[in-house]
Amino acid sequence: MQPTVLFDLDGLLIDSEPVWDAAKREVFGPLGLHLTAEMQAATRGLRQRDMVAHWFDRATIHADPDDVEQQIVAAVCRRLEGVALKPGAEHAVAACARASRAMAVVSSSPESVIRHALASTGLDRFFDAVFSAEDDEHGKPHPGAYLRAAAALGASPDACIVIEDSFNGVLAGVSARMTVVAVPEAADRCDPRFAIATLVLESLKDLDTSVFGAYVSGGSREATWAPSAADPQPSSIVGSGLHG
Repeated sequence: MQPTVLFDLDGLLIDSEPVWDAAKREVFGPLGLHLTAEMQAATRGLRQRDMVAHWFDRATIHADPDDVEQQIVAAVCRRLEGVALKPGAEHAVAACARASRAMAVVSSSPESVIRHALASTGLDRFFDAVFSAEDDEHGKPHPGAYLRAAAALGASPDACIVIEDSFNGVLAGVSARMTVVAVPEAADRCDPRFAIATLVLESLKDLDTSVFGAYVSGGSREATWAPSAADPQPSSIVGSGLHG
């Protein structure tokens, strides 16, 4: 059976996390909130609305949350031109386009940002649709955006493969009862929480679509790690995968 493949965008296909981090520092800094790398990582994968709410709940910020969100999105759009693809992104997208029945981007970013990023990198030609969680009742890690994408593409959740880099995104895919391939950032690869994914890769360059059939047709779903020979990862990341 050919699966429906659902890709995240930021930090997975494009190297945009530094762009978002810089935009948040630009907007929050003058308001008295100085985000460290650890603070930035804590909200990775969330919608901007939810990220802004997270910090408004934890800090005294004298500003309108909606205005702050709009300023961050505008700052990101200014910086997105020429954003680099993540290693292996074009290989993975092209391979999945050949191996899937349908393919979409499902992102926490606003739709305008998704489309701008895909067009500027040339990846837009590979995707059948884009889905933003921007206007959903709940963003990632809630599974709503993934379930909505599957329904719109006429696919059952167990016939979908989610590819994500953040734990919030992985949790959304797992909660939707989809097969999940995690490609964590280098700093996050030892995080044992990624063991809930079906497969954990070091890079999109390592994605092998020949294994898709086993997962979407009811094959084993025990999580496995697929490191490169040059940089093996600790076995603590490997654990129980999806069940049922």
